[in-house]
Amino acid sequence: MIEITNLEKIYNTRKQTMKAVKSLNITIREGEVLGIVGESGSGKSTLGKMIVGLEAPTSGTITYKGKPLWKKNKYERTRPGEIQTVFQDPQSSLDPRMRVRDIIKEPLHGLPKPERKEKGELERLIQLIKRVGLKEEHLDRFPHEFSGGQRQRIAIARALITDPSFIVLDEPTSALDVSVQAQVLNLLKELQKERQLTYLFISHNMAVIRYMCQRVAVMYKGEIVEVGETQKVFEHPEHPYTKKLLSSVLSVNIESYV
Repeated sequence: MIEITNLEKIYNTRKQTMKAVKSLNITIREGEVLGIVGESGSGKSTLGKMIVGLEAPTSGTITYKGKPLWKKNKYERTRPGEIQTVFQDPQSSLDPRMRVRDIIKEPLHGLPKPERKEKGELERLIQLIKRVGLKEEHLDRFPHEFSGGQRQRIAIARALITDPSFIVLDEPTSALDVSVQAQVLNLLKELQKERQLTYLFISHNMAVIRYMCQRVAVMYKGEIVEVGETQKVFEHPEHPYTKKLLSSVLSVNIESYV
């Protein structure tokens, strides 16, 4: 689905030049959950931002279903809403002045009017809000009236409203406590199977990556140093940095909190 070739992102400041992503090559297969894991500053979120169009690559290519996503520093969507994202902090990613119904419908503004009208129908909104574990009456409330886990469910509903095929999940549960984290992860798993979605799941939490992902890529200082099937990487890590990450993992069984 996504082919990334020789991708680089360089930030220039007055004092220094920083390579956030260096000559990165990776493929994301249709229908899989690919995990990107690494410590803070490794370039994980920068990679996600380039895929969804929030940051322009300095060089290299990102193709989606064979077509380049970036042309001359301009982001080229194949279809509005085809690629979506769920951010780390549900509190800051939801506009506090907007009601939940308007937050969820906001991505529809990029669609043609007939499609916008169809996807924004009240019945569809009700079905969607219930599917993510909330209630119909929640549509008329504001974000501050919800818990962190509920806000993230609203963010997930917002990402789903356009019927995307690919979603970048950037640390979607790191701001939540473990029990709520498990519920949201299970919801994401169920939605991925139901809607045949492809996920890029970004996290620093190896236990979460192991639970969610079929394949995992390990990033270190802007580079992917190891990639493979999740079970193989966890049981037989090859790169010293991967071994270091695994040695610091707390043994947490996500399923036990559901």
